[in-house]
Amino acid sequence: MDYNYLNLPANENIFRTLIEESPSPVGLYVGPELVIQLVNKSILKVWGKDESVLGKTFLQALPEMENQPFVGILKNVFATGIPYEANAEKVFLFIDGELKTFYFNFNYQPLKDEQGKVWGILNTASDVTELVLTRQKLADTEERIQFALDSAGFGTWDFDPQNNTVKWDDRCKQLFGFSKNDEINYNDLLKHIHPDDQALVDEAVQQALKPDGEGRYDIEFRTIGAEDKITRWLRCKGKAYFNENGNCIRFAGTALDIGSEINERDEQRRLITLIDNTSDFISLSEPSGNVTYVNASGKAMLGLGKGNKVAHNSQFLMPDDARRLNEEINPTLLEGGKWSGRVTFRHFVTGEAIPVQVTSIMIFDTYGAPRGRATIARDLRRELADKVALIQSEQLLQKLTSASPTALWIADAEGLITYVNKTWADWTGQSIEETLGTGWLNAIVEEDRGRAARKFIHDLNKQRVYDIDFRMQRNDGEIRWFIAIGNPQYDAGGKFTGYVGSCTDVTEKTKIDIALQEKNNELNDQISQFAFVTDFMPAQLWTFDTGGMLDYVNRQTKHYFGLPVEEIFGNKWLQLVHPEDRERCSTQWLQALATNELFECEFRLLNSAGEYRWHLSRALPFTDDGAIVKWFGTNTDIDEQKQLARQKDDFLGIASHELKTPVTSVKAYAQVLGAMLTQEGEDKKAGMVMKMDAQLNRLTNLIGDLLDVTKINSGKILFNKTWFDVNAVVQDTVQDIQHTTNRHILVMDFEEAGQVYSDKERIGQVLTNLITNAIKYSPHANRVVIGTRREEDSVIVTVQDFGIGIPKEKLEKVFEQFYRVGGSNQHTFPGLGLGLYISNEIIRREGGKMWVESEEEKGSVFCFSLPVIKDVVTEN
Repeated sequence: MDYNYLNLPANENIFRTLIEESPSPVGLYVGPELVIQLVNKSILKVWGKDESVLGKTFLQALPEMENQPFVGILKNVFATGIPYEANAEKVFLFIDGELKTFYFNFNYQPLKDEQGKVWGILNTASDVTELVLTRQKLADTEERIQFALDSAGFGTWDFDPQNNTVKWDDRCKQLFGFSKNDEINYNDLLKHIHPDDQALVDEAVQQALKPDGEGRYDIEFRTIGAEDKITRWLRCKGKAYFNENGNCIRFAGTALDIGSEINERDEQRRLITLIDNTSDFISLSEPSGNVTYVNASGKAMLGLGKGNKVAHNSQFLMPDDARRLNEEINPTLLEGGKWSGRVTFRHFVTGEAIPVQVTSIMIFDTYGAPRGRATIARDLRRELADKVALIQSEQLLQKLTSASPTALWIADAEGLITYVNKTWADWTGQSIEETLGTGWLNAIVEEDRGRAARKFIHDLNKQRVYDIDFRMQRNDGEIRWFIAIGNPQYDAGGKFTGYVGSCTDVTEKTKIDIALQEKNNELNDQISQFAFVTDFMPAQLWTFDTGGMLDYVNRQTKHYFGLPVEEIFGNKWLQLVHPEDRERCSTQWLQALATNELFECEFRLLNSAGEYRWHLSRALPFTDDGAIVKWFGTNTDIDEQKQLARQKDDFLGIASHELKTPVTSVKAYAQVLGAMLTQEGEDKKAGMVMKMDAQLNRLTNLIGDLLDVTKINSGKILFNKTWFDVNAVVQDTVQDIQHTTNRHILVMDFEEAGQVYSDKERIGQVLTNLITNAIKYSPHANRVVIGTRREEDSVIVTVQDFGIGIPKEKLEKVFEQFYRVGGSNQHTFPGLGLGLYISNEIIRREGGKMWVESEEEKGSVFCFSLPVIKDVVTEN
């Protein structure tokens, strides 16, 4: 039974009116053939048709749909009763005779009767072509933007402050140190930022999110990769967007890896630092020559200060070279990109002309267009001055080598002579040309020539010092001896370049050496004879070489020590000297070596039995033609004499002490007796007693001197040190002595001397001895001058008389024990000869020294010094 699809419902008119007025395309297709029953104006406009399509099938009205899926979809909806909906579906339609592309959102809605049978399909649609195309354009734009971002290494991020979430692309996640699959919120944002930069980044974000700001975000910082642990430098830029309430609704931006830029900056900074600290002039300028940069050395070279600005590089040059800039330099730069040559700069302050070696380079961009120029200039003033100095020095060297009494030569790395001075030519008669190469060998006598050549080749191959002697026949026919020495030379890279050497006439030296050898042989023969003779002598005999080393002892010496000579020779003998005597002995021996004077010293030597015995050692230098060749010496055993001297000192000490008490008693009785006789009027007898008292005083002084000597020799003399004023003590002593003499005036010539730390009584004793000696030894004079002065850290006291004086050869003996003036004067001036010895020992033990200056028949000046340093330590 056929269904009457054309029998529309009663409300057909209402339905048609709705369709007609609908702004959206609407069509009604009925029956399985999809006959177009109803269309509105909108759909006809979309199809580009008119109402003639009514009554036609869908495919008849729109034949372009044959190869498109829509007819099939409609039939499927009719058959199944299932609606179909599509969005942004592409449709091809003939419009104005041209197949065009459209996009529609459409719906195929099946229409059913009361029995549920589909009788038609309602097609509603909306043209979204413009929207789809716009979206495609946006997608294309986004794709191009993303491609550009990816190509440039940018990552993008989008922060939602209200939800505290961040959207990242993969590149951005990578740059911030996250994995691709990480879900990230703002609290995780700082997680992989370098610890040193976290606070900086957080502060920059918070600043951008402030509504009263511009919302700009631009910062550079470091991140550390979560997986690769790589540190990256990033630059992030972004913008915050706010609503009308001032709340941030979006914060988005980009991230870029700027590691290479940072490296380039560092490299550029290092390069600028290097340029600024180089010693050469460096400038940068535009292609036109306008200067943009001059380094510090360049400014210093030209005297450019802060107030000096150079607009154009022509201002660097002197006028003549400024013209060359336009005529020669600039054209060459533009054509070849580089110019090198010498020009003259000018000093902006002094106007000085500065010769420089310049290299200018034109800098081009990738298209070959000039972008700028760089110039480097080396100051040639020092170099030119050095060249002048070198030429002058070479000329001077030529003059010096020509005048040299020694022949000078140079050889190359092959051993060929390349230079000899005029001295060689004068000696040999060879010309310079005849000498060069190997010609020098022809000047050597035939017997020595082969040996000299072989030695030279051998040393050349080893690149070591060449040193040989040979004979040459001089230009005058005389054959003389020569020594040639060559030192190997190397360049800066350590490569051997040849020899520089000299040749010296050693004929006279050779004769002397031969004569000296003969003399040495003769001397050795004499020494052998000397050794043979001295081995039979009972005394200890020995010799030292000129360096002070023991090199011979006779049999008696070896027998005394009981040691092999290897343990005595050299300076090992000093270990056999008593430790208390060793330093004194060594000092006196070195003094004798330095002065070539007599060595004389008393010290104790260890014998083979392990005992120390006193010896007197004496040595004198033996000279030959005025030169010392050997020291000869003896050791004399004086141990018994020392024992006797010690016994004598003990006896004197005991005798002096025992005599002191009775002499004191006799003196007291004499003084009492003199007083009694004076009261009784026996003046003559009293005078005799007073003379006896004076002699007792002399005896008391002699006993005191003997006691002091024994104390000094035994090391028991005591010192009671205090601080005292030197001038005051000297003045008191002088005044006391002045009361005892009427024949001499004691003149005090004092300067400021200050204080010393010493034994005041002992110093007074020394002064008394010196002044009384001055009075005693100047019987025909009437004054004695006592002076004081300060010299650096010492006080000097002097006592000058105008008496008999002391012979020069006896000056050093006056401070010895029991020494008295010899000859006819010995009995004229009585005494034991102990006063000066005691005085010298007191001063020496106080840390000072005593000396005398004298001239016979004119008088003497005795002097002593005392240190003014408090912590002087002396042995008592």
